[in-house]
Amino acid sequence: MSTINRLEWSRQISLLNETIKTFQADPSPAQLEAAIRQMQSYAEAARLGGIEIPQRFTVN
Repeated sequence: MSTINRLEWSRQISLLNETIKTFQADPSPAQLEAAIRQMQSYAEAARLGGIEIPQRFTVN
């Protein structure tokens, strides 16, 4: 699996944040499942080295 660049990493974080915000606005079982799936996908990519996580992240 190729390493995801920092732009893709940032996009993945934004998507994860949006999924969590959606769950917070509508804490239904379906939204909870979507948030969990998104977090698991991100964690798996990080574990396998398929995503490059910067040692330091600065929010603009």
